[in-house]
Amino acid sequence: MISSVNLKDLPIQDLVISGLIIFIMSTIIANVYNPLLAITYAFGNILTLTFLSWLYKDTWNDPSK
Repeated sequence: MISSVNLKDLPIQDLVISGLIIFIMSTIIANVYNPLLAITYAFGNILTLTFLSWLYKDTWNDPSK
């Protein structure tokens, strides 16, 4: 069974900064190249952050680490 992430200990500041970076870079890519590339870039980053979140799962569940 998939364990859920404890949202009260989630580093919100890190998530906000990551989201801003993805949004800004997607906007730049859309303006310079192609909007489809920007959507692909944003979607790829979100998937990467989601699938690699297991690296920080222990820290999110136990903030004393």
